[in-house]
Order: sequence, then C-alpha cells, then structure tokens
Amino acid sequence: MKNYKIICYRAKFDTFKKFTSSRIRSIPGGIDDDFALLASVDQNGSIGFDKTTQGVAAIKSLIAKCYYIDINGKLQSPSNKELPYMPLFMFRDKEGELERAVNAHRRYEIDVKKYEILSRHRSVEKPTPPILTVFLQNDELSICQDVYSFFKNTCQYVAIAKISGEYGHGAFDVFSGDLSCFFDEFGGIAGEFAEWIMVDDPSKLPIY
Repeated sequence: MKNYKIICYRAKFDTFKKFTSSRIRSIPGGIDDDFALLASVDQNGSIGFDKTTQGVAAIKSLIAKCYYIDINGKLQSPSNKELPYMPLFMFRDKEGELERAVNAHRRYEIDVKKYEILSRHRSVEKPTPPILTVFLQNDELSICQDVYSFFKNTCQYVAIAKISGEYGHGAFDVFSGDLSCFFDEFGGIAGEFAEWIMVDDPSKLPIY
C-alpha cells in the first residue's frame, strides 16, 4: 500500500539552477551535474515528509546513512540518533573518502588546540586547515569551486535542506555527478510505502 508520495524534480545543473534558490544557484556545479529536489505529500495532499510515519522513517533512515551538520553547526557522524529537524547538510560517504577527510578535520581540531598551548611558550608553525575544515568554518557554509570538487570526490551525494519551508518538512535538494546511487538508496529506503512521481517542471512540485 502506498501511504505517501515523493515528488521529485530532477535536471542537469544548467537547467536546475534556473528554478532554484540563491543558495543552490551559487554552487559552482558543472552544467551536466545531476541535481534534484524532493518533497512529499500524504494521501490527503498535506505537504511534508512528517505527515506520515513512513515519511518520517524514510528521512530518519537517510540521515542515519550520512554525515550531517547539526543545528549547532557541528559535523556529526552517521548514527541512529533521532533528530526533530532536517539537517542543513547531509553527506554520503564515497568508499571511505569522506571518512578519511572527516578524520583529518578532527585531527586538525586537536592540532589547533596543541598549537594554541605551545605558541604561548615558543614559536611553532600553525596547522593548515584541510578543505573540509575551511568549509565548516565558513559561517555561510558556502560552496566554492574547491569545496564543490572536494564533495564530488568524497561523497556519493550531498543533500541540502529546503529551510524556507515552502516545500514542507524534510524537503531537500540533492546533487552529485550522477544521482543514480542516491535514487537507488533512497528508493530502497522508501520501499513499498512511497509512490514516486517524477515531474519535468518544478512548478508541479507541492508548495504551500
């Protein structure tokens, strides 16, 4: 039985950026990179993944597979911790590449603390932040060309929450060089409960 619908607009970035938010439009994506926006409605037409228990479970399972940035701006590892919100960013590891980058970021944080202590007593070289750290320390969490290339090399996909709320709770954009992995994975998560509807025009997405 289909308990809810997942409505998805998918397009190459050169087309997708014409209809999206300024945050996504500012990403330096390649013209043929794969972007999508996903939202949900229940059988009564109410908008949001939170309108059904199955939709909530699907989002929870997606979060559990990804590194994510929590409400305090901290990078968190994949876990089954239940969140009452959709993380602003989620990152799906690609063959351990992101995990290695996260470990380098954590080592940098430790090295900076050591530097702050040692530099009080003698001249020491300040640690150089890795690219993931540069991104996380940016208050706007903006994606420059170097960061975008980093994400493409280390992540199967990156999801960004639609925080403005016009597409309902849990709606998100997702991008990759190729989103096949994402759709295979999220399709498996949503399973038999979701009816997938692919639209060719973003105006056909559910909106408040």
